[in-house]
Amino acid sequence: MSQNTIKFDTDFGTQKVQARCNGLKLFWLQQKRKRLLILSSTFLLFGLWSTGPSFAKPDILHVGIAELPPSLGNPYTAMGLPSGHFWASIFDPLTEISEDGTVAPSLAVKWEQTEPKRWVFSLRRDVLFHNGAPFDAQSVTTTINYLKSAEAARYLLATEVKNIDSVHALSDHDVEIVTIEPDAILPRRLSLIMMIEPKLWTELGPENYAQAPVGTGPYALVQWGRGNNSATLEASINSISSAPAIKTLILTEVPNNVSREQALLSGDLDLIDNLNSDSYEGLQNAGFNVQVHSRSQVLSVALPNATRGSSPLNSALVRQALNFAVDRPSIAKHIFGGFVEAASQGAVRGTVGFNPDLTPYPYDPSTARELLVKAGYPLGFPLTIGVLSAAGSGQELAYQKVAQDLNAVGISAEVRALPGAEFLRRFTSNDWGEYDAFSLLWNNEPMRDVGRALEYFSCLRPKPFFCDEALADDIRLSRTQADPEIRDATLQQIMSAMRELAPAIWLTNTAQITASNPKLTNVKMGSRGLKFEDMAFQP
Repeated sequence: MSQNTIKFDTDFGTQKVQARCNGLKLFWLQQKRKRLLILSSTFLLFGLWSTGPSFAKPDILHVGIAELPPSLGNPYTAMGLPSGHFWASIFDPLTEISEDGTVAPSLAVKWEQTEPKRWVFSLRRDVLFHNGAPFDAQSVTTTINYLKSAEAARYLLATEVKNIDSVHALSDHDVEIVTIEPDAILPRRLSLIMMIEPKLWTELGPENYAQAPVGTGPYALVQWGRGNNSATLEASINSISSAPAIKTLILTEVPNNVSREQALLSGDLDLIDNLNSDSYEGLQNAGFNVQVHSRSQVLSVALPNATRGSSPLNSALVRQALNFAVDRPSIAKHIFGGFVEAASQGAVRGTVGFNPDLTPYPYDPSTARELLVKAGYPLGFPLTIGVLSAAGSGQELAYQKVAQDLNAVGISAEVRALPGAEFLRRFTSNDWGEYDAFSLLWNNEPMRDVGRALEYFSCLRPKPFFCDEALADDIRLSRTQADPEIRDATLQQIMSAMRELAPAIWLTNTAQITASNPKLTNVKMGSRGLKFEDMAFQP
């Protein structure tokens, strides 16, 4: 057995993890006790029970994140957190998604769909990159044309421009984008694409540019730490946002949750992200500001029907059975501390296309077994699930719980952790090899629109893992609908059909928990990551 394989019927000390929720709860409580003992010892060591958190210099912010981007300053290799914290500080896109979910200006001040397949974007004037080069139409054309190139096909973000036919500079500050098919959400899509300095990108190439990234964002990179495990950034005077109160930003990679918490408790860090839910109460009682930031994402296990000619997952009955087999409420309550909810679909409330009439699949093992019999699998079948490595996190335990529940209805489920680089390679190439299913976020950040996530679970993806031709036609139609209300209604109907097709085991929405020095104000999470430029220390 591979060393990355996670066993689900394994002894932890003297207690055996059972396939039922009570076994998982016992394991989770054991882990929580261990973490609380570590935290309690740290509290006592630094005297924080009586003195409270220490206070840092008012213009320097020390931040601990789970991981700096493996690709460093190349913002096209992935999306989401924790990489987004770094990239959102350095780069700007053409558009931004505001807190209320609407599309707002960023490097583009306005845009117009002049024809069904033609858009014109007007750019900000007098914007400079961190190296003093001007941001202009050439920056946009270079960025998009590179992502359309064969060289960039390996990057995740390249899929976001696949429907762009051409991009032209109409003037120094006006850009025309022509799409292959009408795309009503192109302005939302472009909130994902960070703008790079074109001459430097061309001169250095992607790999070298990643070592010394240059953007127009609120902070400029001035130094990598030893082994690239930290990054020091300085506030940019040319930022399109107001001048940050925090002049120096130091992002340090601290992969272990407990280590991040200890560094916060000792005063070495002012702000940490991605806490486990069991840390919430202890850090709050110690005087830290602990916040839960809900994300427009849904944790799921993708169930492909287009990767193998013969697979039990090709049957909708089997995929529905797997959904009935999983106890989502227990995952939400016992693993994620009640800070999330059981998911009814691949979207959360407030996302364009969320269908409020849908309810989560109920936890019903009996119905799961009946559907397996009806589908021709009364004795179940083996199922290998590849999951993005998240050692020590709630997500890791959530996938353990999924496997336990599937085993309880006769599915011989095994989960294997995949390192980030391997997972991304398999996802972009759709080469899953021995893996029958895999973990995948229905990631509606930062677009706050379910259209993009639906494309991933459809025939429209360049290398699809799930395909239903009729639904693909509906998704394609939703792209052309310029009327927001009509489009939202269409997407809701698609989400209803998706529930019956069950292309994934939807688990819960996601949330990021941060903890910070109580003197640090305006700790907010934007659609792309923490907004360090808005933060300040109280005097």
